[in-house]
Amino acid sequence: MQKNHYTSILGQFVYVIIAGISLLFFPNFLLGIFGLEPTNEIWIRVLGMLVLALSFYYYAMYKNGGKEIIRSTVQGRLFFCAGLVAFVILGMAKPVLIGFALAETGLALWTLSEIRGGGKE
Repeated sequence: MQKNHYTSILGQFVYVIIAGISLLFFPNFLLGIFGLEPTNEIWIRVLGMLVLALSFYYYAMYKNGGKEIIRSTVQGRLFFCAGLVAFVILGMAKPVLIGFALAETGLALWTLSEIRGGGKE
C-alpha cells in the first residue's frame, strides 16, 4: 500500500531543521535578527535540540505518516501558535513572536488543506 506524501510536512521538516540548527549553534544571531535580547542561558540551545528532535518525527511522517498522525500535528501547531499570541497579549513577549505564529499557522493550514485533498500519491 502506497502512503500519501504531504508536501507541507516536508516543508515543516525543513523549517524545524533550520530553526533547530540556528537555535542550537547560532542562537544570538537568530535572536538578533528578530530584535530579541541575546542570551547565554542554556535553555535556548535546549530548545534548539528539542526542535531538531522534532525533525526526525516530521521526516518519518512525510515518508510514512497516516492522515490521523498528520492531523495531530495541525492541532499541536495551532495550539503552539495560540500560546505565542497569548504571550504577546499578556506582555510576556515581544510582538515579533506573532510573526512566528503566523508562519507556523500558515504551514499548519497548508497541511490541513492537503489532508482534506488527500495528499500526493
